[in-house]
Amino acid sequence: MSNRRADILETALKLFNEKGIDGVTTRDIAKKIKISLGNLTYYFPAKSDIVNALVEEWGKAVDDALTDHTDTNMNALTDYFYQVKIVFETQLKYNFILQKRYGEIINSFPDAQKYLSDFLKIRFDSWEQLNKQLVNEELARKELVIESHALSAMLNILAIFWQQEFLIYFPELTDKQKVEKALAIFFQAYKPYLTKKGLDELTPLLKELKHY
Repeated sequence: MSNRRADILETALKLFNEKGIDGVTTRDIAKKIKISLGNLTYYFPAKSDIVNALVEEWGKAVDDALTDHTDTNMNALTDYFYQVKIVFETQLKYNFILQKRYGEIINSFPDAQKYLSDFLKIRFDSWEQLNKQLVNEELARKELVIESHALSAMLNILAIFWQQEFLIYFPELTDKQKVEKALAIFFQAYKPYLTKKGLDELTPLLKELKHY
């Protein structure tokens, strides 16, 4: 990626996070970088091209977090916990996508919508493979594989909408606290499927959930 293109995306991300997509124009982005509008449109002819590029950038960062193992000495469940932690931290970095108007934003940009739809199919396959691995390592019971698709659908909703939930009920939390709480909620869904071995591995990693 050229330095100029990277500068445009980095600046656009910062402005979108601060003001939302509707509150930022390509002229605002160019002015912030101190380049001409023509220079910006050479790389991105329209604002939608910038949004699509940032959505793909976000998707790749999430994909990297879920495919790169943090430590080969970890069991599958602990490794997965730290992968999801990185995913949630990445979501906060690209919070303009996931806060407030996620569905409306994505459906306004067909390329981004298609990208995320295709991406989700890949993630469901990855979740199924992970669940099989958890059973093979005796961290989870076989029911986890049988109900893998339904659980994955629920986890996907949790992963996408936790920021909007926290924006309403926990606006005072720091980013670190938000991630800790999101992880505790996310992995609650796994607990009914885990063996004692799995629970012993997972429980120390989770912060205690407090009432709303």
